[in-house]
Amino acid sequence: MIGAALLGTLALHGADAVERKLLGRRPAYDAAAMGSRLVGNPRAGTALRWVYGPLLGLLQQKWRARPLLFGPAVALVELLALPRLGATPAPRRWGRGEIPLLFAHATAFALAVAAVRRWSDRSPSPVPFAARWG
Repeated sequence: MIGAALLGTLALHGADAVERKLLGRRPAYDAAAMGSRLVGNPRAGTALRWVYGPLLGLLQQKWRARPLLFGPAVALVELLALPRLGATPAPRRWGRGEIPLLFAHATAFALAVAAVRRWSDRSPSPVPFAARWG
């Protein structure tokens, strides 16, 4: 479970590069930009992502949420909550295309978590789980 959540979070780094290329700049919800806004340190945003992302991935799996519903739900909550927390500017100040891109970003995460989980569930393990972890 945690592996899928971590790999889903890692997939966001690839999505970040695509988003920057599409927009020609970092989006309003960029992790480093949020870290700078919240605590004055861009690395804090990356650290927060590595806490927040896996937690969301674990919730998605625990709730057995469908990624095409979970991703947009996460994006909607972020769109409402992040500006109130001061992590992003108000959505009316976001650039063209950033709101749909946020929904694509969150959905890509949810799809990555689900894909890794499906793959790991189908991959045969040479050692039973109980034997590996006592």
